[in-house]
Amino acid sequence: MTRRLLLGALAGALLLGLPYQARAVAITGTVKNVPYVIAYRPLNTHDHPYMGQMHLDFTNGIISGTYSDISVRPGSPLANTHNVSVSGGVSKTHVTLIIRQITFRGTASGQTMSGSTTIRGTMYEWHAQQGTPGSGK
Repeated sequence: MTRRLLLGALAGALLLGLPYQARAVAITGTVKNVPYVIAYRPLNTHDHPYMGQMHLDFTNGIISGTYSDISVRPGSPLANTHNVSVSGGVSKTHVTLIIRQITFRGTASGQTMSGSTTIRGTMYEWHAQQGTPGSGK
């Protein structure tokens, strides 16, 4: 009994000690308010990307949340947006994020998502990583 109690306390302490960003994209169950930084730029360019901060909720494969523009590069397709709605879904490794009129399609693996989208007739590549701007995560 004492050993079971000790192991339970140790497991709880480990779970509480895990960094918030260590959560993977949730296909089943519910995970709330997961921060992501998303970067996107025209395909096959080395331009500085447009950037945004997302806070996403995952509920049995359904994605909801908010997006705020944090680009330093002018001319972002989502310029000056703050806390706009994000919707979408994830199944196995496929992910779809819809921010305003833009649909980001791609794959999800662990703490990252990436893919492509078309904005005003131009193909863009995108990458999202769990974490907050400047956190290095």
